[in-house]
Amino acid sequence: MKEWYFSHNGEVSGPLGLAESNLFIANNPNSYAWHPSFAQWMPVSHIDEFDIAITPPPPPKAIPKELIAHFIAKEQELNKSLGRIEDTLRSIDNSRAELERDINETKGVTQTLNQEVNTTLRSINEQYEALQKKLAGFKSKQS
Repeated sequence: MKEWYFSHNGEVSGPLGLAESNLFIANNPNSYAWHPSFAQWMPVSHIDEFDIAITPPPPPKAIPKELIAHFIAKEQELNKSLGRIEDTLRSIDNSRAELERDINETKGVTQTLNQEVNTTLRSINEQYEALQKKLAGFKSKQS
């Protein structure tokens, strides 16, 4: 005759024979059972030797239609917000690209102007030196 041990709410009972085990299980259907042929404790509902009348759990309750409608409305609202954000990001990206083009164009104009200014300054310096020589020549003739 097999003898069973039971664990229920931290208390171990046993060894019990099959008839006693069935009585114990009737009063404690959420217990765990162990027999030396088992490697570990098993829920009594998983052991075929016991006479267990297991009542299935109640099915999940249906989600109220109002709650579903509420979440669908929220989802649509979020999708609209995401659409606006995407549009804003596209606009920002276009503005950034335009700004980058303007910056590059301005750099080119600035470089050209710098070259023209340097050329003009060289010309002015050359004219100044020539005038200095002429002025020195006039001064030497007057002395």
